[in-house]
Amino acid sequence: MKQVPNPLPKVLSRRGVGSGIEAAERESFERTQTVSINKAINTQEVAVKEKHARTCILGTHHEKGAQTFWSVVNRLPLSSNAVLCWKFCHVFHKLLRDGHPNVLKDSLRYKNELSDMSRMWGHLSEGYGQLCSIYLRLLRTKMEYHTKNPRFPGNLQMSDRQLDEAGESDVNNFFQLTVEMFDYLECELNLFQTVFNSLDMSRSVSVTTAGQCRLAPLIQVILDCSHLYDYTVKLLFKLHSCLPADTLQGHRDRFMEQFTKLKDLFYRSSNLQYFKRLIQTPQLPENPPNFLRA
Repeated sequence: MKQVPNPLPKVLSRRGVGSGIEAAERESFERTQTVSINKAINTQEVAVKEKHARTCILGTHHEKGAQTFWSVVNRLPLSSNAVLCWKFCHVFHKLLRDGHPNVLKDSLRYKNELSDMSRMWGHLSEGYGQLCSIYLRLLRTKMEYHTKNPRFPGNLQMSDRQLDEAGESDVNNFFQLTVEMFDYLECELNLFQTVFNSLDMSRSVSVTTAGQCRLAPLIQVILDCSHLYDYTVKLLFKLHSCLPADTLQGHRDRFMEQFTKLKDLFYRSSNLQYFKRLIQTPQLPENPPNFLRA
């Protein structure tokens, strides 16, 4: 009787070819990502190029996380060059907003390192050192907020129904959520204001490469602020329909302070040539909402 040849070696060899292709694809992916990350995050005082940042973002969706991003970033001397650190903050902010949802989870282990770096750069009272310190603090706050409130996506885009669901129809949850949004927005406004204060606004800073390097991350900040402002308004109207006005005096005071700052910063941004071609800066109403009419 003729023996049937054992097909196992063929299967094994085919699997070997398959894993070889996978390894080659992985190697090619890592090489492309490494090049793009290093081109996006460098020591040149120019704005991060959008095409390099986009490749980094797409890379997180390809591998469903940020392992490659962090493996490259961990080799960069972020503690010894402030421009490099500033551009890292910008790219990481983009990844938290538009990257794969697992970017947050993969980045949490580095939260303490970001805090240490923020303290270290905070010893410099001017220039990029101070900016890095404040930006790192914002990124840590962003990570903490989205970890605590996982229903909120990194880009903060939600429907009214999703916002209601985030508070689980409990007035106590909405009260606390509003406080956390105020804290989040405070960090965004702090960076916004510090960047503007660091520039000589009497000159055409937004057309210089150095000016654009500082201004570029504010596009993400404007997008974050726009959503956070809208949600605090909605939540405050909701709270005023459920709770006595006196109970919410602190909330109203804090809102008014942030409204005044944000209105001024949005107005100043809308007059900068650099932003005009990249983003439509929101305009806040002339007067703040009257929550006592809720």
